[in-house]
Amino acid sequence: MGNEHKKHMLKYDIEPFKEITVALNTPFMANEEIDVEGTKKLVRYMKNKGVKSLYVCGSTGEGFLLSIEERKQIVEAAIEAAGDDMKIIVHVGTASTKLSAHLAEHAQSVGADAISAVPSVYYRLGEESVFQHWTKIMEASDLPFIIYNIPQLTGFNLSMPLFQRLIENEKVIGIKCSSEPAHDIMRFKQAGGKEFLVFNGPDEQYLAGRVMGADAGIGGTYGAMPELYIALEKLIRKGEIDKAIEAQKIITDFVYRLCSFESLYGAVKAILKLDGCDIGNPRLPFLPVSTENLELIKLYSDIQTAKESLKNM
Repeated sequence: MGNEHKKHMLKYDIEPFKEITVALNTPFMANEEIDVEGTKKLVRYMKNKGVKSLYVCGSTGEGFLLSIEERKQIVEAAIEAAGDDMKIIVHVGTASTKLSAHLAEHAQSVGADAISAVPSVYYRLGEESVFQHWTKIMEASDLPFIIYNIPQLTGFNLSMPLFQRLIENEKVIGIKCSSEPAHDIMRFKQAGGKEFLVFNGPDEQYLAGRVMGADAGIGGTYGAMPELYIALEKLIRKGEIDKAIEAQKIITDFVYRLCSFESLYGAVKAILKLDGCDIGNPRLPFLPVSTENLELIKLYSDIQTAKESLKNM
């Protein structure tokens, strides 16, 4: 990568994005309608936990189960509740380039800090189609853009040649790397350079991702235990890797336990309810998880215990 691209990156201040970024769940009412006030409540809950950055309407936010208007309402509510205290990254990806661009325009109009998108989903598209899709989204706003690579869900794995082509665009400030090999993070960071953001995606390997070069992380299980990820990040920044390994072991166990329920999103929402922030159940086809489930209650208790133990690390 040449110096010219590095200069482009300086157009945007990337430092504020180097945080634990919670992939925000979307609250629903009992009739499966979105809960706008619940969204504001959830954002305030995260703010009180020390969270400084949110990723809205992504996979965890059940973005692909929402209508365009619903996504707009959730984004507006999140931005209103966040105020100036949090960074808001809006996922604008849809199967349609036109609709994605429309959501990008909206995100800018209501004060989002950045946008992000997966490649067009469902259709198996070639690299040129994906390049055009992302480029049109970026052209729709002046906001910085974060690539979202999650091949296990989209069926499209970002190649290094396409990545190199994309980062020539000065709006591309980073990538959320949710592919499973940790060395993907290293390769994207090497190619992107110091002034390029790489977010770790797989929650169970947060520490590995950071060691491989990730600047921060965006994750769906963060919402169930934000304090634990914040504590892990502090240990990494202090260079206390042995302690960070122990913290990651605890977190990874919790991640696997969360994923053992009927749905991850249902489990996270149930944990939030037990913690005093009821945001309802996920929207079908995702299944709810009962707060009376004994395994869930035990998990919640263990998370609370871990919060206390990590405070003393």
